[in-house]
Amino acid sequence: MATGQPDHLTPDRVLACHDSKQSYLHIGDILGAHGLKGALTVFSFTRPAEAIVDYPRWWLGQTAATATAYDVNRCWQHGKRMLVELDGVTDCNQAGPLKGHKIWVPNDAVIVADDEHLWQDLVGCSVVLEDSGDVLGTVTALEEYGAQDILSVSTTEDADIKGEWMIPFIENVIIEVDLDEARITVNLPEGMDACFTPRF
Repeated sequence: MATGQPDHLTPDRVLACHDSKQSYLHIGDILGAHGLKGALTVFSFTRPAEAIVDYPRWWLGQTAATATAYDVNRCWQHGKRMLVELDGVTDCNQAGPLKGHKIWVPNDAVIVADDEHLWQDLVGCSVVLEDSGDVLGTVTALEEYGAQDILSVSTTEDADIKGEWMIPFIENVIIEVDLDEARITVNLPEGMDACFTPRF
């Protein structure tokens, strides 16, 4: 059994996620144990955060390939975080080693509405200004800052001033997301220059 896995795992549970034909989506992180009865504190990447409860089975691990499947017995909102009770994790000694693990679910289990997008699909897209067609750069990451998500956009290699844009992923800024063309069209209202950090 791999180092760091709780000793209560059965072989079928350990191997349940090792399907080379399946791809997985990172939907959250385990922040640590909560209390003495095996509950875990969860940071959810889903929107809204409580939508993570829609997935009845999670795979926990640093990568999807090495993750371990757990059935979710109970998951609920607790302040700004979520708490979860997983099948087979019944005390803090079993919960402790799971701290820092990523939460994965199969891609085909994720339902995305027409006006929604997976974060991982946006990374690598070019970002283009609506009015001029100029390319601002490429999405390198998405970050959560309070009430809104932020696109982190690195400028192109030939930009006059190299740096990073932090663009709010909100309706009046994001005009179009074309995943087929890997392109995001944006409108930057007056004052958005403050969202640019030059790199010298």
